[in-house]
Amino acid sequence: MPPYHEINENIAQILVSIDQKHVTEYDWLVQNIHNVAKADYQRRYKNYWRLNGAGLSQNYCQAYFQHLQAGLNNSVPQLSIIVNRLYQIPVSQNKHALQFSFCTKLCHMVNRHSPIYDRKIRDFYSFKTPSNSLSVQCRVEKFIEFHQYLVHEYNRVLQEGLLTESIQTFRQRFKPQYFTDIKVIDSLIWASSPRENGNRMIW
Repeated sequence: MPPYHEINENIAQILVSIDQKHVTEYDWLVQNIHNVAKADYQRRYKNYWRLNGAGLSQNYCQAYFQHLQAGLNNSVPQLSIIVNRLYQIPVSQNKHALQFSFCTKLCHMVNRHSPIYDRKIRDFYSFKTPSNSLSVQCRVEKFIEFHQYLVHEYNRVLQEGLLTESIQTFRQRFKPQYFTDIKVIDSLIWASSPRENGNRMIW
């Protein structure tokens, strides 16, 4: 059983560790997502979702935002398709990498009820990252399987009220405009995890 009780028991300290900018910048990104093709929007997006520190090539970033815009203009992108398509774009010279976390963030920005994957979520749920010795397709399948687990688990959390008070306390403190309950859960898990950058949540 994931330690949701630890979030509920320590919610006051957890909320103190979250910077208001974590909320306001996310709200700005959602509110202005129609500007996804503009350089300023992409700069703030990459800063918020931490694409800047990943050493991604210009071609990769260009393809990334093209897929995001296509998802907004057409239909919600299928995560597995996005992962495989972006894997084909080198992240640096002659190097390809599965950027599963960034792909889940892309899908989340199109559908804010879609969970986000990153290492803090991975650690909270004790998910073992697929070995690089496996084929790319096998690794993608394992990542997708875990993401589906997150979809069902977050729905269970909401249905059973496992974090109801903590979610309400988050909303009362920060008054977010565009946070779904899924995004609040993600933020609570992130902020409850150990951080390398001091005591405040850095995004």
